[in-house]
Amino acid sequence: MATTLATKSLTAQTASEAHDLLNAAVEELQSIAAIDGDCGILVTRTGPGQFTVELSDDVPYGITQESDLD
Repeated sequence: MATTLATKSLTAQTASEAHDLLNAAVEELQSIAAIDGDCGILVTRTGPGQFTVELSDDVPYGITQESDLD
């Protein structure tokens, strides 16, 4: 069972905005993940222009995994 340690929900109107928001969220969570070094980052597209970025112990440290629910 996955444990989510931190989550950011993002909504973007354009591809450029999505790119910028996702990069910022991943960078922020990378710095948090580096503290313990025991989880990675899961980026999930939940709908058009909607994403979650989360720390997950189902993703190995140092890995950013993408998923698409839409």
